[in-house]
Amino acid sequence: MRLAILLAVMLAFSAHAQVERRDHAITASGLSVAFPGGYACEPISSPFASLTRYDNSVRRGDRNGGLHGGMDLSLEIGTPLLAIADSEVIALGEGGALEGIYIWLRSTPINSGSPFFVFSKCQHLSALPTLKVGDRVKAGKVVGLSGATGTVGKHYGPNGYAHLHLSTFYGPSDEYEIKGRYDSMVSGKDARLDDPLILYLDDLHDLPAIRSLPDERKTVHPAVAGNDGRIYPEGRKTVWPVSCKERTKR
Repeated sequence: MRLAILLAVMLAFSAHAQVERRDHAITASGLSVAFPGGYACEPISSPFASLTRYDNSVRRGDRNGGLHGGMDLSLEIGTPLLAIADSEVIALGEGGALEGIYIWLRSTPINSGSPFFVFSKCQHLSALPTLKVGDRVKAGKVVGLSGATGTVGKHYGPNGYAHLHLSTFYGPSDEYEIKGRYDSMVSGKDARLDDPLILYLDDLHDLPAIRSLPDERKTVHPAVAGNDGRIYPEGRKTVWPVSCKERTKR
Protein backbone atom coordinates (compact mmCIF):
# COMPACT_ATOMS: atom_id res chain seq x y z
CA MET A 1 0.00 0.00 0.00
CA ARG A 2 2.75 2.42 0.97
CA LEU A 3 4.61 1.62 -2.25
CA ALA A 4 1.47 2.28 -4.29
CA ILE A 5 0.96 5.64 -2.57
CA LEU A 6 4.60 6.58 -3.13
CA LEU A 7 4.37 5.70 -6.82
CA ALA A 8 1.18 7.75 -7.16
CA VAL A 9 2.85 10.78 -5.55
CA MET A 10 5.89 10.41 -7.80
CA LEU A 11 3.71 10.22 -10.91
CA ALA A 12 1.72 13.26 -9.84
CA PHE A 13 4.91 15.21 -9.19
CA SER A 14 6.31 14.13 -12.56
CA ALA A 15 3.14 15.22 -14.35
CA HIS A 16 3.20 18.57 -12.55
CA ALA A 17 6.85 19.06 -13.46
CA GLN A 18 6.05 18.41 -17.12
CA VAL A 19 3.30 21.01 -17.06
CA GLU A 20 5.68 23.50 -15.44
CA ARG A 21 8.51 22.96 -17.92
CA ARG A 22 9.07 25.83 -20.32
CA ASP A 23 11.23 24.31 -23.00
CA HIS A 24 11.34 25.79 -26.48
CA ALA A 25 13.34 24.94 -29.57
CA ILE A 26 15.30 28.13 -30.10
CA THR A 27 18.33 29.24 -32.09
CA ALA A 28 20.37 32.42 -32.15
CA SER A 29 19.00 35.01 -34.57
CA GLY A 30 22.35 36.54 -35.48
CA LEU A 31 20.94 40.02 -34.87
CA SER A 32 22.83 42.82 -33.14
CA VAL A 33 21.84 46.32 -32.05
CA ALA A 34 23.14 49.81 -32.83
CA PHE A 35 21.71 52.80 -30.97
CA PRO A 36 21.17 56.31 -32.36
CA GLY A 37 24.18 58.59 -32.29
CA GLY A 38 24.22 60.87 -29.27
CA TYR A 39 22.61 58.33 -26.94
CA ALA A 40 24.27 56.01 -24.43
CA CYS A 41 22.06 52.95 -23.94
CA GLU A 42 22.36 49.94 -21.67
CA PRO A 43 23.92 47.13 -23.76
CA ILE A 44 22.69 43.56 -23.86
CA SER A 45 24.45 41.59 -21.11
CA SER A 46 23.21 38.17 -22.24
CA PRO A 47 21.59 37.87 -25.68
CA PHE A 48 18.84 35.55 -26.84
CA ALA A 49 19.89 31.89 -27.17
CA SER A 50 23.19 32.53 -25.36
CA LEU A 51 24.73 29.60 -23.48
CA THR A 52 26.15 31.92 -20.82
CA ARG A 53 25.00 34.58 -18.38
CA TYR A 54 26.34 38.10 -18.07
CA ASP A 55 29.26 36.81 -15.98
CA ASN A 56 30.10 34.08 -18.53
CA SER A 57 28.80 31.33 -16.24
CA VAL A 58 27.07 28.47 -18.06
CA ARG A 59 23.28 28.40 -17.97
CA ARG A 60 21.38 25.44 -16.56
CA GLY A 61 20.79 22.78 -19.17
CA ASP A 62 17.20 21.81 -18.37
CA ARG A 63 15.55 24.82 -20.05
CA ASN A 64 15.59 25.40 -23.80
CA GLY A 65 18.55 23.04 -24.14
CA GLY A 66 20.63 25.36 -21.98
CA LEU A 67 19.99 28.36 -24.26
CA HIS A 68 18.78 31.73 -22.98
CA GLY A 69 15.07 32.25 -23.64
CA GLY A 70 15.21 36.04 -23.60
CA MET A 71 17.41 39.12 -23.55
CA ASP A 72 19.07 40.44 -20.36
CA LEU A 73 19.99 44.02 -19.54
CA SER A 74 22.01 44.58 -16.35
CA LEU A 75 20.26 47.40 -14.47
CA GLU A 76 20.30 49.08 -11.10
CA ILE A 77 17.34 48.22 -8.90
CA GLY A 78 14.51 50.67 -9.53
CA THR A 79 15.37 51.46 -13.15
CA PRO A 80 12.13 52.31 -15.01
CA LEU A 81 11.15 49.67 -17.58
CA LEU A 82 9.36 50.87 -20.70
CA ALA A 83 6.66 49.37 -22.89
CA ILE A 84 8.37 48.35 -26.13
CA ALA A 85 5.21 49.15 -28.12
CA ASP A 86 1.66 50.31 -27.53
CA SER A 87 0.33 47.40 -25.50
CA GLU A 88 -2.32 45.93 -23.23
CA VAL A 89 -1.46 44.42 -19.85
CA ILE A 90 -2.62 40.79 -19.90
CA ALA A 91 -0.99 39.34 -16.75
CA LEU A 92 1.15 40.34 -13.80
CA GLY A 93 2.12 38.89 -10.45
CA GLU A 94 4.90 37.10 -8.60
CA GLY A 95 6.33 33.86 -9.91
CA GLY A 96 8.83 31.45 -8.47
CA ALA A 97 12.58 30.97 -8.60
CA LEU A 98 14.36 32.38 -11.65
CA GLU A 99 11.28 34.48 -12.40
CA GLY A 100 10.23 36.78 -9.59
CA ILE A 101 7.76 39.61 -10.17
CA TYR A 102 6.64 39.83 -13.78
CA ILE A 103 4.35 41.65 -16.19
CA TRP A 104 3.04 40.46 -19.56
CA LEU A 105 2.04 42.82 -22.39
CA ARG A 106 0.32 42.09 -25.70
CA SER A 107 0.83 44.26 -28.79
CA THR A 108 -1.14 44.05 -32.04
CA PRO A 109 0.46 44.27 -35.50
CA ILE A 110 -1.04 47.75 -35.89
CA ASN A 111 0.59 48.90 -32.67
CA SER A 112 4.02 47.33 -33.17
CA GLY A 113 4.40 47.50 -36.93
CA SER A 114 5.25 43.78 -36.83
CA PRO A 115 3.20 41.23 -38.82
CA PHE A 116 2.75 39.30 -35.55
CA PHE A 117 0.90 39.67 -32.30
CA VAL A 118 3.72 40.16 -29.80
CA PHE A 119 3.51 38.81 -26.25
CA SER A 120 6.30 40.33 -24.16
CA LYS A 121 7.29 39.54 -20.59
CA CYS A 122 9.43 41.61 -18.23
CA GLN A 123 10.58 39.73 -15.13
CA HIS A 124 12.66 40.16 -11.95
CA LEU A 125 10.86 43.44 -11.19
CA SER A 126 11.50 45.02 -7.78
CA ALA A 127 7.80 45.45 -6.95
CA LEU A 128 4.39 44.73 -8.40
CA PRO A 129 3.51 47.34 -11.03
CA THR A 130 0.70 49.78 -10.27
CA LEU A 131 -0.94 48.75 -13.54
CA LYS A 132 -3.72 46.19 -13.71
CA VAL A 133 -4.84 43.64 -16.27
CA GLY A 134 -6.67 45.39 -19.11
CA ASP A 135 -4.75 48.65 -18.82
CA ARG A 136 -3.29 50.03 -22.03
CA VAL A 137 0.12 51.66 -22.18
CA LYS A 138 1.85 53.68 -24.87
CA ALA A 139 5.28 52.80 -26.24
CA GLY A 140 7.97 54.28 -24.01
CA LYS A 141 5.77 54.57 -20.92
CA VAL A 142 6.84 53.01 -17.63
CA VAL A 143 5.40 49.55 -16.90
CA GLY A 144 7.48 48.63 -13.84
CA LEU A 145 10.82 48.94 -12.06
CA SER A 146 13.78 46.61 -12.46
CA GLY A 147 14.89 44.40 -9.60
CA ALA A 148 16.40 41.07 -8.61
CA THR A 149 13.30 39.12 -7.52
CA GLY A 150 13.52 35.43 -8.38
CA THR A 151 17.32 35.50 -8.42
CA VAL A 152 18.18 35.93 -4.74
CA GLY A 153 19.76 32.85 -3.17
CA LYS A 154 20.20 31.03 -6.46
CA HIS A 155 23.13 31.19 -8.85
CA TYR A 156 23.68 34.86 -8.05
CA GLY A 157 24.00 34.43 -4.30
CA PRO A 158 22.27 36.17 -1.37
CA ASN A 159 22.03 39.55 -3.13
CA GLY A 160 20.72 38.22 -6.43
CA TYR A 161 21.38 39.92 -9.74
CA ALA A 162 19.40 43.05 -10.67
CA HIS A 163 18.47 42.95 -14.33
CA LEU A 164 15.66 42.94 -16.84
CA HIS A 165 14.91 39.63 -18.50
CA LEU A 166 12.75 40.37 -21.55
CA SER A 167 11.05 37.51 -23.41
CA THR A 168 9.05 37.89 -26.61
CA PHE A 169 6.65 35.49 -28.31
CA TYR A 170 5.44 36.11 -31.87
CA GLY A 171 2.12 34.67 -33.03
CA PRO A 172 -0.59 34.92 -35.69
CA SER A 173 -3.42 35.56 -33.24
CA ASP A 174 -4.30 37.62 -30.17
CA GLU A 175 -5.55 34.46 -28.43
CA TYR A 176 -3.67 33.15 -25.41
CA GLU A 177 -3.94 30.99 -22.30
CA ILE A 178 -2.51 31.61 -18.85
CA LYS A 179 -0.81 28.56 -17.38
CA GLY A 180 1.64 27.48 -14.72
CA ARG A 181 1.79 27.13 -10.97
CA TYR A 182 1.90 30.90 -10.47
CA ASP A 183 -0.29 31.81 -13.47
CA SER A 184 2.85 33.38 -14.88
CA MET A 185 3.01 31.56 -18.20
CA VAL A 186 1.17 33.24 -21.07
CA SER A 187 0.86 30.87 -24.00
CA GLY A 188 -0.13 32.69 -27.19
CA LYS A 189 -1.92 30.51 -29.72
CA ASP A 190 0.74 29.14 -32.10
CA ALA A 191 3.14 31.80 -30.82
CA ARG A 192 6.89 31.21 -31.01
CA LEU A 193 9.56 32.30 -28.54
CA ASP A 194 12.19 34.31 -30.37
CA ASP A 195 14.70 37.15 -30.09
CA PRO A 196 13.33 40.48 -28.76
CA LEU A 197 15.55 42.24 -31.31
CA ILE A 198 13.27 40.93 -34.04
CA LEU A 199 10.72 43.52 -32.98
CA TYR A 200 13.04 46.27 -34.21
CA LEU A 201 13.53 44.83 -37.69
CA ASP A 202 12.07 46.70 -40.64
CA ASP A 203 10.16 44.88 -43.39
CA LEU A 204 9.82 41.69 -41.38
CA HIS A 205 7.57 39.07 -42.97
CA ASP A 206 8.36 35.72 -41.39
CA LEU A 207 10.55 34.43 -38.57
CA PRO A 208 12.48 31.66 -40.39
CA ALA A 209 13.80 34.17 -42.94
CA ILE A 210 15.62 36.12 -40.22
CA ARG A 211 18.40 33.53 -39.92
CA SER A 212 19.22 33.89 -43.62
CA LEU A 213 19.32 37.68 -43.75
CA PRO A 214 22.51 39.13 -45.25
CA ASP A 215 24.96 40.51 -42.71
CA GLU A 216 24.20 44.12 -43.61
CA ARG A 217 20.59 43.64 -42.53
CA LYS A 218 21.30 41.90 -39.23
CA THR A 219 21.85 45.10 -37.24
CA VAL A 220 18.69 46.62 -35.79
CA HIS A 221 18.36 50.34 -35.03
CA PRO A 222 15.72 50.80 -32.31
CA ALA A 223 14.17 54.09 -31.35
CA VAL A 224 15.08 55.17 -27.83
CA ALA A 225 13.50 57.25 -25.08
CA GLY A 226 15.78 60.08 -23.94
CA ASN A 227 16.19 61.79 -20.59
CA ASP A 228 13.08 63.88 -21.21
CA GLY A 229 10.93 60.88 -22.18
CA ARG A 230 10.73 61.86 -25.83
CA ILE A 231 11.29 59.09 -28.35
CA TYR A 232 14.00 59.46 -30.97
CA PRO A 233 13.70 59.14 -33.86
CA GLU A 234 10.09 60.27 -33.80
CA GLY A 235 7.33 58.31 -35.46
CA ARG A 236 8.62 54.82 -34.62
CA LYS A 237 6.16 52.32 -33.13
CA THR A 238 8.68 50.42 -31.02
CA VAL A 239 11.23 51.60 -28.46
CA TRP A 240 14.15 50.18 -26.42
CA PRO A 241 12.90 48.83 -23.04
CA VAL A 242 14.87 51.34 -20.90
CA SER A 243 15.66 55.02 -21.35
CA CYS A 244 19.00 56.07 -22.79
CA LYS A 245 21.16 58.97 -21.64
CA GLU A 246 21.82 61.75 -24.06
CA ARG A 247 25.53 62.36 -24.45
CA THR A 248 26.74 65.83 -23.45
CA LYS A 249 26.74 68.12 -26.46
CA ARG A 250 29.87 70.16 -27.00
